[in-house]
Amino acid sequence: MKTVKPLNTKFCKFLKAKNPFGTLEGGSNEFYTFDDANTIYWCVKSLGAGGPDNGPVEPGMCIPGRRCYKERD
Repeated sequence: MKTVKPLNTKFCKFLKAKNPFGTLEGGSNEFYTFDDANTIYWCVKSLGAGGPDNGPVEPGMCIPGRRCYKERD
């Protein structure tokens, strides 16, 4: 079985994800990416696929430097 490692990117605390295989959050770890093609991302703050700044919601976009970004606790 393939071992999946968490990404080391600092994602926004409002970024959430789900795919057909379950959630992608590893508890205290960052996101695990099993299958990006089937993953649905959304922002808790805007409750949709677009962030509060109307930008797309995805791990590569919800990073430090974005106006609506908030660091995870």
